[in-house]
Amino acid sequence: MKFDIFYQLPAAETQRPADRYRELIEEAVEADRLGYDTVWLAEIHFLPRFCTMPVPMMLLAAIAERTRRIKLGQAVNLLPLHHPTRLAEEAATLDVLSNGRLAFGAGRGGFPINYHGFGVDIHESREIFTEMLEFVKQAWTQDKLTFHGRYFDVENLPVTPKPIQQPYPTIRIAANTPETFKFAGENGYPIFAGGPVNPLNVLGERLAIYQDALKAAGGQTPDDWFAALLMVFAGRDRATVRSTIESSLRNYFESVSDIVRPETLSASAAEFEKVRARLREMKYETIDSLMGVFGDPAYCIDRIAELKERFGFTRLVCWVETGGLSGHRNVIDSMRLFADRVMPHFA
Repeated sequence: MKFDIFYQLPAAETQRPADRYRELIEEAVEADRLGYDTVWLAEIHFLPRFCTMPVPMMLLAAIAERTRRIKLGQAVNLLPLHHPTRLAEEAATLDVLSNGRLAFGAGRGGFPINYHGFGVDIHESREIFTEMLEFVKQAWTQDKLTFHGRYFDVENLPVTPKPIQQPYPTIRIAANTPETFKFAGENGYPIFAGGPVNPLNVLGERLAIYQDALKAAGGQTPDDWFAALLMVFAGRDRATVRSTIESSLRNYFESVSDIVRPETLSASAAEFEKVRARLREMKYETIDSLMGVFGDPAYCIDRIAELKERFGFTRLVCWVETGGLSGHRNVIDSMRLFADRVMPHFA
């Protein structure tokens, strides 16, 4: 099993983007040294408290220059917010710069403000996403791209550079809704899933949708098919971990409650207010049981082994820096302890 590290990179009012970027790069360099397989960076726009990283590709390019082994993951490119020609060029350039270390994540995102800010109709996002994904793959593999779609139309276009990885980097889909689990299964894509969007009490049902769709399409389970995203923090003991991360977790869920909208949830006003209240009042115990691996190394080993047996994931994406307030040094210490004492048990 492989172990990765994930960043959404929120920023409190007291935190500057420059400092957040510097800490992230330092932590990615340390992850490279410690043996984590991939560093995944999210793309979210116009919500700085929730994520101050709208252009993760630039940070990944900076990380590429300071690392030699770790893969550079986009978790994920919000495809409908890009032009596919530019995205194909930029992603391939990162693959070239890093000597073939790009891991290409694709998704749509669920925050309407992302779409409003770019003038894209969120109601067309699924159709745009599907067309863009095919466009980018063809741009990477055709010497001169000809593509005629509903949204994009080009003729005999020499898109360069081509990725070093052939025919192209692994594409992994962020599966958040039942429809996306079905799409990914039908098309045989590896997936991301888990975290607050698909906590452990619903994850099994969603994975069954994927597997049923894969079987119905006559496909085989792809290698490295499931990257499970969980909040992870290793420390001396469970009480110490809680004292280190609880306020940061609270900051995360409070920031989510500030930005969700009824249209995001397809909910009535009354249902929406209930959801916001649940987010604001999210208990540490709930996060621990449904989304987290929090504790000493022995506890983490047992917890991961049980979840791996239950869900069959092939890699664990460790969301160590959730909420942004745990502290740079504490994050580094947790990463080191986890790499030294937990990861070797799953080699």
